Amino acid sequence: MMQSANHRSAGEAIAAARRERGWTQQQLAAMCGYSQSTISRLERGRQSARDIGVLALVADRLGMVPSEVGLAGVAPHNAGVNRRGFLGTTAAAGLGLLPTPAGSGAHRPVNPAVVDHLRQLRVTLVQSDGFYGPHSAISAVHDHLTVIEQQLLPAATGTLRRDILQTGAEWAEFAGWLYEDLGRPDQGLWWSDRAMEWAQEADDPVRQAFILMRKAQQSVSLMQQQRAVGLAAAALRVRGNVPSRVRASAHLQAAHGHALIGDEPAALRALDAAQVLVDEDDSVSEQLGGYCNRSYAWAQRATCCLRLGRPADAVATYQQALHRWPSTYQRERGLHLARLANAHAADRSPDAACATAMEALDITRETESSRTTAELRRVITGLAPWRRTAMVRDLSEAVAAV
Repeated sequence: MMQSANHRSAGEAIAAARRERGWTQQQLAAMCGYSQSTISRLERGRQSARDIGVLALVADRLGMVPSEVGLAGVAPHNAGVNRRGFLGTTAAAGLGLLPTPAGSGAHRPVNPAVVDHLRQLRVTLVQSDGFYGPHSAISAVHDHLTVIEQQLLPAATGTLRRDILQTGAEWAEFAGWLYEDLGRPDQGLWWSDRAMEWAQEADDPVRQAFILMRKAQQSVSLMQQQRAVGLAAAALRVRGNVPSRVRASAHLQAAHGHALIGDEPAALRALDAAQVLVDEDDSVSEQLGGYCNRSYAWAQRATCCLRLGRPADAVATYQQALHRWPSTYQRERGLHLARLANAHAADRSPDAACATAMEALDITRETESSRTTAELRRVITGLAPWRRTAMVRDLSEAVAAV
């Protein structure tokens, strides 16, 4: 069991090792899959102690041994092993694997039980992301994708390879989601493309439809409205036993695209089509698209109302969604609270906007969601007519400090 000691000296040691290599905080962050602010907090001793994995991965990328950063109980690396990071090695060990010597071309036989292990672990990491945000999961996701790509797929054949491709597509899509929430859309798109490649090789129409929907969602975030509408339509054209929740999510992304275009009738038709599908089954599940329940659909409708210039409708619909919001989706609750604050500002209710934004801010301090932070900055912009009031000044200072 790893234990952390003397976090302040660990941060100083990391900063010194980074400078010795001539790396900036941003360069080190990119190597680890984190944000520059995470590295900065780590070096200043302000990174949460619950995230031992962050400390472990950063130290490994710098070539430091565990004891240099106050971590005990981690066996030293074998000099003959291709080092992907001792966090990744631990992940591989959990799969019954070890990193293969570089250039050996040898691969250990794959235990079929690895597929269920990967599926169950991904569910756990999705839950962690929902509570704590992408920083809590990204390093483990990255390391397991390395195991999938470098060890499992090259060694598997037949049905087992197809099973690994299917679950690998889900892991890659999850990585795309995490990078999107980290404010790194290019990496998010790259992983979504990899997910589609694996889903296509596996001849899996259900996962292909889900990934097309996700790519439409990424297009909405990038304000590429025509691309969003087209990809959502492509997801809906996929044949096969595509779950109703996935099809509902595709309709919702089409609605966002139409709303960005300004086509209110088309947006409302898409929202209504999604609602019909969601109303058939309102339970939250771990299946693909299982998050898309009534509360989620209401939140998406509210966002479309806001984009269509109907802030009062958006306020009422966001409140309806958040009243029944699942407790496991804490990070998304913060995002929709920030959007509700934007709706209050657009509806010229500065007191409600500030109070709601502060509530969202409390959540994003924990989850570090770049999407929520961006929404909160839009709240400040929307509150410009009241910028001289004490409450808006306090909110502006609090958001700037995130």
